Amino acid sequence: MTIKQFTWAKIAVAAILAIVVSQAVILNSYILGIVAVIIAMLLIIILKKQVNEVLADERDYKIAGDAARWTLSIFAVGGWLISFAFIALHKTHPGYEDIGFTLSYAICALLVVHLIVTSFFRRTDDSMSKKKKTVYGILAALVAVLVVILGLRAFSGEDDWICQNGQWVAHGQPNLPAPERPCQ
Repeated sequence: MTIKQFTWAKIAVAAILAIVVSQAVILNSYILGIVAVIIAMLLIIILKKQVNEVLADERDYKIAGDAARWTLSIFAVGGWLISFAFIALHKTHPGYEDIGFTLSYAICALLVVHLIVTSFFRRTDDSMSKKKKTVYGILAALVAVLVVILGLRAFSGEDDWICQNGQWVAHGQPNLPAPERPCQ
């Protein structure tokens, strides 16, 4: 397979994935969307192995590494400044505080994931056995799943307002007043 054929195959897979995921959202079938993304990723990996030409060289990896490092730094510092501004302006609008803290937690999660991925790649150099690399990969995947589960738990709406029988009812201890829009 040539690079041009691979590019067109990626475009086709992305188009089909967009259709399937949009239908999954319409049908509220999140499992279908997740399965479609996993299948598309596996298909791209399989197709990539069929390419006979050079897809990337050392220069490409160096540029990608530099771009990733600068992007991470800019996003972390810029996001921190924006989250700080949102938290500082919480008296103007109480919802700003939640936005600021959510952005702060997202930045912290991004930095933790970066630390884990960097540690993984530093430990898995070319001299390491394939079995050991697999063990590290599985451990990294388990940590990622744990982070996702804890994130879902943290943002599950435990302390929020719920609409029941046309009335806003406090669930837990929400830090905002009841919404002013009608409850349906």
